Amino acid sequence: MGSEPPNFSWVLPGRLAGMALPRLPAHYQFLWAQGVRHLVSLTEQGPPHSGTCPGLTVHRLRIPDFCPPAPEQIDLFVSLVDEANARGEAVGIHCTWGYGRTGTMLACYLVKEKGLTGEEAVAEIRGLRPGSIETREQEKAVFQFYQRTK
Repeated sequence: MGSEPPNFSWVLPGRLAGMALPRLPAHYQFLWAQGVRHLVSLTEQGPPHSGTCPGLTVHRLRIPDFCPPAPEQIDLFVSLVDEANARGEAVGIHCTWGYGRTGTMLACYLVKEKGLTGEEAVAEIRGLRPGSIETREQEKAVFQFYQRTK
């Protein structure tokens, strides 16, 4: 079955999950067993051992730690999740610890998917994944995404 990556949780069960950096081959086996076919990597270095799971596609969107994602990166992530989900494939997303950059992207996806405001999406992600969305700039990225898409 593999072992769960650190700080792993589903935000949309069977469709979208957040986590900290997967560090072991067993973490990828766990993701694969859960139906995760795409791993979005937000760290500046790619995830180690990702080659041990050849069916898992790694998508690199490099964001420096504690920084917000760029609007283009958010748009890319949202369309990637939509396309994967349309094929019945789940998406996992990680940064180093799974809080700031990961939480920001997850909140943006909830804005799009559930029609939440920026504030509601940030609150929902923090409820599901306490400690998420660490800086004011990251919060602002979610609010701006909402403004841009409504």
